[in-house]
Amino acid sequence: MEKIVLEVDERVAKAWREAPVDKRKAIANKMNLRIGTELFEYDKGSFVKYLDELRDTMASRGLTQEILDEILKDDE
Repeated sequence: MEKIVLEVDERVAKAWREAPVDKRKAIANKMNLRIGTELFEYDKGSFVKYLDELRDTMASRGLTQEILDEILKDDE
């Protein structure tokens, strides 16, 4: 993975800095998917390739189905 810089308001930046590492990782994973969806929305082939690469990266970092289910459950 590679780092990018996003501008957010002061309140969000403060909350991010104070959030636990696991919460920041969960948010970063969600944002990665959301940004990818936006950027590749008109090119299905590129988006599928992106999702495949993302799946492989997340698997290599230990993202299990159980952890993914827990992250998705947080959205409900």
